Amino acid sequence: MCTIQKYKRQYHDKLLQFLEICLPQSGRCFELNGRHKMYNDVSEYFEHFWCLFEGEAMIGTAALKKLDSDKCELKSLYLLEQYHKKGLGRLLLNTAIQEAKQNGYGEMYLDTLSSSKRAVRLYERAGFQQTERYNDNYTADTFMVLKFDEAGGSLS
Repeated sequence: MCTIQKYKRQYHDKLLQFLEICLPQSGRCFELNGRHKMYNDVSEYFEHFWCLFEGEAMIGTAALKKLDSDKCELKSLYLLEQYHKKGLGRLLLNTAIQEAKQNGYGEMYLDTLSSSKRAVRLYERAGFQQTERYNDNYTADTFMVLKFDEAGGSLS
């Protein structure tokens, strides 16, 4: 059985171990002292951060980062490969979407790689649409936005 927990400092070592496995599975390189340094201080960088556990094992994550009073960004939606196609990515995404709505955000942005085809389909099914580049993430080539005042915003 899988459970979602809000991030706690005691999860830090498990988070780093998870990222060292999960990011390479999706063709990414984990650079803790480089572009992934935000994981050294999760509570400072992210407004909300969730960890998905199966028993004691961390198998997924999702996070929200505030961009401004009306906009947030979906960050760190990762899931170990062996847990794909089980509805768990959708569960994490819906958790983030509901939290964003409850916090009064009007729009949720994300960036990703076009090669992450399953993730892009998941986002599209939730109502995300392609948008202009909104940040300076040099590794991302796909930018999307979900507007909560329009149709969409969660997956059943």
